[in-house]
Amino acid sequence: MLFDQNVILFDKEASDKQEALSILADSLYKAGSVTEKFKPAILKRESNFPTALKTETIGVAIPHTDADKVITPQIGFMQLKTPVKFLQMGDNSEVQVKLIFMLALKKSDDQLKMLQTLMGLFQDKETLSKLETINDKDEFIKIMENVGIIK
Repeated sequence: MLFDQNVILFDKEASDKQEALSILADSLYKAGSVTEKFKPAILKRESNFPTALKTETIGVAIPHTDADKVITPQIGFMQLKTPVKFLQMGDNSEVQVKLIFMLALKKSDDQLKMLQTLMGLFQDKETLSKLETINDKDEFIKIMENVGIIK
């Protein structure tokens, strides 16, 4: 299963993007999904290649790094209580991010497919609105199944 119960985080506080990314990367590490090199690699990659996107309604981020730091394929999800500033993919403009999908996938093909699936999700205002306020992990899993992220 791509979403371990321990890496679905709701209503989290973070003072900045580094703290938000660290919390989620630490959760993936504690779940046994990634190596100890994953968190520093995520932080470095995000500073060099921003992953935030401004949707019609909210800001989202899809941080990821190299597959050699992944033990078991997993996606971490974090809903922030208060948005934090990230830089937008492509143009480095500021985006207030509320939702983070951290990809820990082993194959580049899987990563590309997941990014495409997530892009579809980010265009669905109704589903994004639900993800912004959801606080039930089972309901979250159902949403991920409905949008095709979990098969």
